[in-house]
Amino acid sequence: MRIAQPETLPEALEILQRGPEARVIGGGTALTLLVRERLLQPDVLVSLRRVPGLTGIDVDEERGTAVIGALATHREVARHDPLAGEVPLLREVFGLVGNARVRNIATVGGVVAEADYASDPPGALVALDATVRCAGASGERRIPLSDFYRGYFATALHEDELVTAVEVPLPPAGTGSAYVKFSTRSSEDRPCLGATAIVALDGDGRCRDLRVVVGATTEVPLTKREVERDAVGHELSPEVRREIGERYADGARTLSDSRGSAEYRRRMIAVWVPRVIELACARAGGAPT
Repeated sequence: MRIAQPETLPEALEILQRGPEARVIGGGTALTLLVRERLLQPDVLVSLRRVPGLTGIDVDEERGTAVIGALATHREVARHDPLAGEVPLLREVFGLVGNARVRNIATVGGVVAEADYASDPPGALVALDATVRCAGASGERRIPLSDFYRGYFATALHEDELVTAVEVPLPPAGTGSAYVKFSTRSSEDRPCLGATAIVALDGDGRCRDLRVVVGATTEVPLTKREVERDAVGHELSPEVRREIGERYADGARTLSDSRGSAEYRRRMIAVWVPRVIELACARAGGAPT
């Protein structure tokens, strides 16, 4: 195995086009472990560290978007004040990943492209209607994150493509958001469940818009748009929140691993979804009781 260090994006893409045994590496916090355990044995690791234009965070209030470079680290996202001012959910989520050593190295592009179900950020990014920017032999593409994940370690990326950035729409004023992480082993461990809620209320305290995404329980982030739509126009009372949680848990194809069984995860969805909605409501300016 060798490490290629291209200095331009076209050079990196040219290396990827040579065959499926080339793997892109950014921070390397996940890929290094997979290689060490011999779960992956690529011929070439394509380091992006010297490729310009893949770092940085740009918050554009006029366009209503934030663009996060693929090589931006979790720490940079968590500590970026302009981004936190517009999208506080990102600070909350990325600040909870692993520990300080992981956050200092792990990249946004890496966690998105890895498609590991037991990661914190993907579910929150899906809830935010984020879009993945990628580049390949056929040019550039923009893929909604809701369409990006196809299964465990499976995405819509082609073999000759790589993630260049993640674009996040800025939520409207008055929107409340929250992320809760439930770990069964330690606070630094990957979640047994991670639930995100984004809530907008009207002047009477009724739901104007709702997004709920549950991560780390199913192969891809769990969304139920029909449940979200049914909540619009109603007060998000304890009864309504409980019903939403039960509907998210009902029929969820949850996974079993060392953090919890499929049945346990299904029960936890019903518990934690109402809690994260309540917290998001409070941050939106109305906490139903």
